[in-house]
Amino acid sequence: MTMWQQLLSLKKMIKTKPFSDSDKERLLSIVRDSLVNRKMPGKIKGPKDLEDWISENLLYAICDLENQVIGFVQLYPLSKTLIKRLDLKDPKNLYEISFALPEEYRYTSGLVSGAVREICALYPDFRIVAFSDPNNEKSIRVLERCGFTLIGKTKYHANEKIENLVYSNKV
Repeated sequence: MTMWQQLLSLKKMIKTKPFSDSDKERLLSIVRDSLVNRKMPGKIKGPKDLEDWISENLLYAICDLENQVIGFVQLYPLSKTLIKRLDLKDPKNLYEISFALPEEYRYTSGLVSGAVREICALYPDFRIVAFSDPNNEKSIRVLERCGFTLIGKTKYHANEKIENLVYSNKV
């Protein structure tokens, strides 16, 4: 089997699942990845922070062929501050999505896109928005592949220097 065939096979087998207690150690190692951690709101420093984060979000594991956690997708209510900043009129069922893979999986084509599509399909009544650094071409490509449309730009945090691109699954 060629490498391309292996990747296609892997993409077909990737699945999402809610996190179990046995997944928490792996999840903690993923959020400690330097590229993952610097983008996460409210740093997760240890097991207590991790428990709080899991309980406050709709959090799904991205799993490999052996059902081992290799990343995550999360949904959480969009903050009132961002709703105002984006001038979104109907905040009902309005959620933000984010996703991450550690470095060793980051360049495997299609893993995150498949997981994001799967999670969006679980919540068809949600209007889901995502924020991306304008230089993060991989995240932008994931969002566009999943049918998200660019709806504007804003600073995610008021003290940031750059504006993030804002995408939505429903316009």
